[in-house]
Amino acid sequence: MEAKLDDRQPFLGFRDDPVARDSMEENNELGTATHQGQKATQNGSPRNRIFRDAAVSFATSAVWALLFFFVMHNTRGSSLRNIDSKGAISGDYLAAFHNVTSTAQYISCGNSTAEAKRNGCRYDTLLNYWVHERCFDEEFESEYQDDDSWTAFADRNLSERIAPEAMGDQEIYYTSIRDHLNHCSMLWKKQFWTLFEDRATFDGVIVNSFHTEHCAAFLKDMYGSDRTEPTLVRVGFSGCWVKEQNTGLAQR
Repeated sequence: MEAKLDDRQPFLGFRDDPVARDSMEENNELGTATHQGQKATQNGSPRNRIFRDAAVSFATSAVWALLFFFVMHNTRGSSLRNIDSKGAISGDYLAAFHNVTSTAQYISCGNSTAEAKRNGCRYDTLLNYWVHERCFDEEFESEYQDDDSWTAFADRNLSERIAPEAMGDQEIYYTSIRDHLNHCSMLWKKQFWTLFEDRATFDGVIVNSFHTEHCAAFLKDMYGSDRTEPTLVRVGFSGCWVKEQNTGLAQR
């Protein structure tokens, strides 16, 4: 016996459901009207259709060309080690959700080197952000620097070295692709121990989802590649989360 047409349709609702049945009838009426509209369009002038299709194709190509130019102009052959710090790692953003920061107070470093220094912040070469003294982790920065790939350069050819104490005074600098890998892997180690030990203080970078997603995408893209381009590092300004009432193993 040949099955009815509606029995062959995928994901159908129950036909004995009056609501579903009425909905199906409305959809059939709508489909008929749409089909008639399409026939009317197909009967239009061939010349008009050609001009319309050409205009759509041109507009789409122009948009993609502009996007490609923008991306290439801003990356200039370098991998980007961090995200834009302006607003992405703000305390206000994270505090809007219930998470590890919900019971903590945020100490901001501001938006400039001078402001960060006035607020008691230090430049963290692992994070490539200014963070408050209370959240500065010398143990993890020292382990990160043990890799010897963190040297900063003023140029993309990695020939003009920047003194370690001057790295935080730059707007941008360049490091090796090896440093980018070391940066992402060390940040994940730091993130784990911060959460595992329920620390009372932690910087705003490791609890930022944007940075985690960036490192995940970068490490995936590096698999099987022979990339050797320099890494562009933008000096950023983060802050410090402080859990005043924490009684765990957080005072490390």
